[in-house]
Amino acid sequence: MTRVLILASLIFLGPSAYADANDGEYLGYNLGERFKVPRGLAGKDHITGAMIYVVNPKRQPHHIDSVTLYVSPKSTMIGSIFGEWYFSSARSANDFADRYLSNLEAKYGHWKRRGRSLTYGDYQLWVDIEEKPPFVDHWPSRKNSRVAIGLIYAPDSTGRNEWMSLIDREVHDTDLAAKK
Repeated sequence: MTRVLILASLIFLGPSAYADANDGEYLGYNLGERFKVPRGLAGKDHITGAMIYVVNPKRQPHHIDSVTLYVSPKSTMIGSIFGEWYFSSARSANDFADRYLSNLEAKYGHWKRRGRSLTYGDYQLWVDIEEKPPFVDHWPSRKNSRVAIGLIYAPDSTGRNEWMSLIDREVHDTDLAAKK
């Protein structure tokens, strides 16, 4: 009986803050935290100077096809988190995206909806549907429709400005140049 009471108190009296999009967390990753790049995982350069990493989604309980992180090139601070699901038809992709957005809106009722996005403070969740372009270098699935759900810093937010400034400094080594 004592063990049961101890276990129950740990469960119910333990940390009450559950990490979610309100705290910048999505799919097990947090905006603004360092991403420890797994050995052997190669990133790709993004036009902004960020690095793009596609990580193993097998640890996700969301039946997700891929997880993509955008991180600063040197300090590897996470600035965007994307989950992607692939579908054989545009109709099934649209149905999934509509359901997912409805679920997000129900969960985050205090977030402001605009089109296919929800914004609250520094954070924005958005739902995007894309068809495979006729000419594309990389499309990680044989299925032609993709639904991407992203947690990003909201446009014009302090978080977004700080993250983009960090990328700029790291790409141009301005911290190093200022010390010389």
